[in-house]
Amino acid sequence: MIYLIRHASPKVDYSRCGAALAKVRLDEYNHTALIEEDEISGFLNRTPLSQPLLSAEATILSSPVNRAYATACRLFDAQRVQRDSRLHEYDLRLSAIPWVTMGLRQWFALHRVAWLLGISLGAASRKDEYRRAAAVADELYAASTEAGKTVVVVSHGMFLRSVRQRLQKQGMQAHTVYRSGCFTVETLTP
Repeated sequence: MIYLIRHASPKVDYSRCGAALAKVRLDEYNHTALIEEDEISGFLNRTPLSQPLLSAEATILSSPVNRAYATACRLFDAQRVQRDSRLHEYDLRLSAIPWVTMGLRQWFALHRVAWLLGISLGAASRKDEYRRAAAVADELYAASTEAGKTVVVVSHGMFLRSVRQRLQKQGMQAHTVYRSGCFTVETLTP
């Protein structure tokens, strides 16, 4: 079995801002370990949902990005969590668009759409990022075929979506177990 867990929401300022401040806030977003712990507590308080994950003798892999690692450490003992540099989010870069103000999430969405359209602003290409996710998915698929093996991956939204899609193409069934804010727990089974 494979668990894909998206990190809890980072505690940063999402209010309206211009491009220069949006870049500063993106940096804060990428470095903060402060997360909305209530999102995780809601899951932990639902024992029928959380107990299978928490009681499993699982290999636990986490993105090295603080918000994902903090989420993994909130769920599991930190000594069990292995940071894996391949599990970081798809690269996001913001450009300077003068005289425009919008919320931080809108800045992220605008530049993610541009990235999907091939405007990378120096970020890794979509093809390279998909290739990285596919390699991780293939390793997870191979590991999941070992009898009784459970792997937990704590990472980021777009990256996990690509991993899930690749695993589904290989015949695995996805099921969303829990969602609150950014925090999402999914299972994949053969």
